Amino acid sequence: METNITVTPEEVKENMQDVIVRTLDEFGKPCTYVTVRMKNGFTLRESTTCVDPANYSEEIGKQICLEKIEDKVWFLLGYALQTEASAKNRVLASTRDMMISPDYKERFKAEYIQLKNRFDGLKKMLDAWDDKKLNFVPTCPRDLYDEQVTSMELYLRVLERRAKLENIDLSDIQ
Repeated sequence: METNITVTPEEVKENMQDVIVRTLDEFGKPCTYVTVRMKNGFTLRESTTCVDPANYSEEIGKQICLEKIEDKVWFLLGYALQTEASAKNRVLASTRDMMISPDYKERFKAEYIQLKNRFDGLKKMLDAWDDKKLNFVPTCPRDLYDEQVTSMELYLRVLERRAKLENIDLSDIQ
C-alpha cells in the first residue's frame, strides 16, 4: 500500500525550515536575496531586483523569491518520491527470478525480501497515520492494520529464525 504518492503543500511548507532575507544595493538598485534551509540541511537561494528603485518593495521581492523556492522544493520532493517508488519497484522486480528458482534458499530469500518490503511500507503508512500526515482516508479500521503489521512482523521473525537453522544468509538484505 502506497502511503505517499504525491507531494502535498504541507510537506513543501514543512521542508522550508529557516528563511534568511537580505537586501543589498548592487549597481544602484536594491537586490533581495532569500535563502531557505530545508529540514535535511540543503539550502536554496533566489534573488530579485527591480527596474526602478523608487518602486522596489523588499516584501514583494521576498514573496517572489519564496514562490520560486517553493517551486524548487516541489520539484525536489517529487524527485525524491519518484526515486523511492522506483526503488520499491526494483526490490520487487529483483525477486521475480528468485521466486521461480529451483534453489529453495533463493525462493526463501525472495519471500523474505518481499515480505520485508511490504512490512516496511505498511509500517511507514501507520507512522504517517499517527503523525496525521496521510494523504488519503483509510477504508479499514486502524486495529485491522495494527493486526496486519503485527502478523507480518511475527512472520518476518519466523523466517529469520528459520534462516539461521537452515543456514540461509540474510545479512545482505536490508
